[in-house]
Amino acid sequence: MPLLRNPNAFADYPLDKAGFRRRDSEWLADALAHEASQLALLRNLNPFCNEEGVVWFAGAARDALCGPEANTIFLGVDNDGRPYFAAEMTRDPAESIVADMGAFEDMRAAAARLADRETAILGCARALYEWHGRHSHCSNCGAATFITDGGWRRQCPACKAEHFPKVDPVVIMLPVLGDRCCLGRQARFPRGMYSALAGFVEPGESLEEACAREVKEEVGLDTIDVRYHSTQPWPFPHSLMIGLIAEVSSDELTLDQDEIDEAIWLTRDEARAAISGGGTLADGRRVFAPPPFAIAHQLIKAWVNEG
Repeated sequence: MPLLRNPNAFADYPLDKAGFRRRDSEWLADALAHEASQLALLRNLNPFCNEEGVVWFAGAARDALCGPEANTIFLGVDNDGRPYFAAEMTRDPAESIVADMGAFEDMRAAAARLADRETAILGCARALYEWHGRHSHCSNCGAATFITDGGWRRQCPACKAEHFPKVDPVVIMLPVLGDRCCLGRQARFPRGMYSALAGFVEPGESLEEACAREVKEEVGLDTIDVRYHSTQPWPFPHSLMIGLIAEVSSDELTLDQDEIDEAIWLTRDEARAAISGGGTLADGRRVFAPPPFAIAHQLIKAWVNEG
């Protein structure tokens, strides 16, 4: 259980992952069959929900819902000892008993409305299933691998290599200069949306170095100081977003057009409007920031509240 409050969606995981239970196949089987067990369904990485939130099924219903061969992940136990699992449904839900109980919902859309607790649990499940989907074969010898340890390891039967889920570290930063911050947008963003800058940490880099490199590459600014804000598990596909405030030395922008379509400087009041539903700049442009479940929103909010 988390000791510190994290402001970001997908964080504050509410379950004890009970890692010491993962290699106990008999315990996992008993836990899945337990009358209090809770089972979430995912299909194409999307969770099964209804208007009230996630639809939780009894673990014992896994075979009837998904078949005994379904990839099943042990997610942990809650404070009352209830075990939680996720199962991957590959059959057509329209032909299943769940057809009238809800629908498989896009995870980003679900994250905007689900309770923090459910978002954290499902984000973990989604990241694991995404990782399994990309690592079906051994990177050492190329043989097909199989899932074990309650979904937390893949084993190669040929060369005996073990493969464990990994996360990709990503720096996401808000460049600031005095009472202004810099936001960028990519061509794929909805019209009018601007966000913090971001990029993967490369081998041989500290977080500060990665931040400075990405800011320089994307918008041509020199970073002179870096402050840590928070981190966010980001299951798209399986990253850890490391939120930073980057103080820069000038406001002269030089864009990498392959990465950034446009970048703008906003005052605190303009940034406050952007995270509050959107605002209009002096030139008439409409500007809004990512929604609250994105760490970029929280970075902008934290900087706005400093002034």
